[in-house]
Amino acid sequence: MTVIFIRRAIGVMLGVINKMLPDNIDDIYLIVTERGLPIVEFSTRREDIRDYHEQVFTTGEYVYLTNMETNIYKIPETKINYKKYIFYGIKPEINALVNDPSGFLKFRVGASGWVGVAPWSGATLLAGVAAYPLNDVSSSNAPLSIPVRSDFVEYMDNNLLLSNLMFEQILKFKHEIYGKVALGLLEVQYAGIDGELAKPLFGGRIFAGISGSAVKKRDSEDPFKLNNNDWDDHYTTAFVNARLNIPELEAYVDVKAGRFLAGDNGARVTVSKVFNGVVLSAWYSFTDTSKFTDPYNRDYHDKGISISIPLRLFLGRDSRVAHDYSISPWTRDVAQDIYHRTNLFDFIGRNAKIYLEKDKEMLQ
Repeated sequence: MTVIFIRRAIGVMLGVINKMLPDNIDDIYLIVTERGLPIVEFSTRREDIRDYHEQVFTTGEYVYLTNMETNIYKIPETKINYKKYIFYGIKPEINALVNDPSGFLKFRVGASGWVGVAPWSGATLLAGVAAYPLNDVSSSNAPLSIPVRSDFVEYMDNNLLLSNLMFEQILKFKHEIYGKVALGLLEVQYAGIDGELAKPLFGGRIFAGISGSAVKKRDSEDPFKLNNNDWDDHYTTAFVNARLNIPELEAYVDVKAGRFLAGDNGARVTVSKVFNGVVLSAWYSFTDTSKFTDPYNRDYHDKGISISIPLRLFLGRDSRVAHDYSISPWTRDVAQDIYHRTNLFDFIGRNAKIYLEKDKEMLQ
């Protein structure tokens, strides 16, 4: 079962337990997992569940009698009756190139799909493809001096793409420390290795972490080929990351500081606001652009807005698939990073204590 809000999932389980479990059991422990990793441990008494469903307690009073811990990192050995090893998905894709010298509006329309295997807890083997039967994207602009993204049109004009072919492992350690490593064909343009560590602080008011990657550019025509076969032409990133969560406003602020894909050092600030599951974001960067020799990247600040629309709004059930759209005034190479299939701050998300407290009324 896919759930977005842990409190809601626990509420469903409590209803099942109240109907099925005998009264001679005293203590009950529920462990909620994500990708097989323990995220939250919820403990309660059997008699309190019965009284809650008989409306002896209000939701707030019942929650006060329970305990919820997010520092669990191991699952007790137990029999697993059902585990989903294979997953897949598909979603529509619409991309546009606006105000290019070769034409004001060019676009591509198609769909992307993926299939994955989860061989053990936190592990994923994933393959993704994208097809664009309608595609007239091209550009007369030449790539800039350090073309980490300004040559992206060379990849957009392909009607069939191998989006990724990768392995990813997420781990949870003591003290609520999360780790991630991914390697393979990470995205349309880049292949290599990507790593991240993250930890919630102050009950999740702040997320802190570090991340980095070492990648090579993929060939735009051959999906299994790199631009060259040595490591002379590779790119590295290294960041210190932070997020300030403001659940009172359903908003958060991200700061990514360090070395970006083209080797420019600086920071990128992103402000996000959540509206009924839809995430609207705006970003602005401050980096040292002196290493760029072209006039377009020099002194430029990367900026733009994006929107993430969850598919569950249209399905009527929980789904983690979202449609992401970004708008930036220019295609530049300043303050760029690779695409990350999993961002640990988003993986933790509403599973931090500060959000679990806010979502307590969802228990009913």
